[in-house]
Amino acid sequence: MVDAQLDALAVETRRVIYTMLLEKPRSVGDLADRLPVSRPAVSQHLRVLLDAELARVTSVGNRRVYSADPTGMAALRDWVDQMWDMAMGSFAGFAQREMEREMTKLEAVVKMVTVPGEPGVVFELFTQRMGEWWPLDSHSVGGEDAVDARVDPGVGGRVYEVTREGVEHDWARITGWEPGERIVLDWHAGVPLSQATHVEITFRQTPGGTELTLVHDGWEARGADAPAMRESYETGWDLVLGRMPGSVPVGAAAKQT
Repeated sequence: MVDAQLDALAVETRRVIYTMLLEKPRSVGDLADRLPVSRPAVSQHLRVLLDAELARVTSVGNRRVYSADPTGMAALRDWVDQMWDMAMGSFAGFAQREMEREMTKLEAVVKMVTVPGEPGVVFELFTQRMGEWWPLDSHSVGGEDAVDARVDPGVGGRVYEVTREGVEHDWARITGWEPGERIVLDWHAGVPLSQATHVEITFRQTPGGTELTLVHDGWEARGADAPAMRESYETGWDLVLGRMPGSVPVGAAAKQT
């Protein structure tokens, strides 16, 4: 039955007529005088409202008077209540899942070092000259067989290693490329791209050179391995960034004085 009510009220003129019937009982003539439609058209609209049990008709002398019928609206209200209950239940489930996800979300690994030189120079060192300083023997897919680390510049480019045999192993896909300012990576060294985590490196000019900040998050993509992988990269990035020529962890110089 609810389909009939929804169909009946889907037309604006019928909604207006129904609202007028809610105010007080009216005849076809009374309704037509207040609407920009003919009496036959009003009668057709009333027939639809009658069939949907949204209106009822009584005879007063030789006149037919129409009024709002609560039967159809009660059915429509029950349906809306059911839909609302379903929507609230769905929302509650979604909120619960989001809360659980946030509670189990692993914190990002954040590393900050100061490297001699202007941001553009340090950006080039981190990208185009990566193979000169990256600890390939311990931090690569090929291990001792890895001989170079390369970066294809620009969004969509690859970060990868090359072995003695010329085999290439992808480490990351570049999703953000702003020379001298920022590089963003889908990091998936040793795993499929579908399990990539998120790495963002920014470069900021400071009195002592360039402050390089690395933020590595999105560990949930690694599933059950996420905690172990995060712990591995927590120490791993220290070693890697420590190999950049002249790099000093932010705050280390102040601690030494």
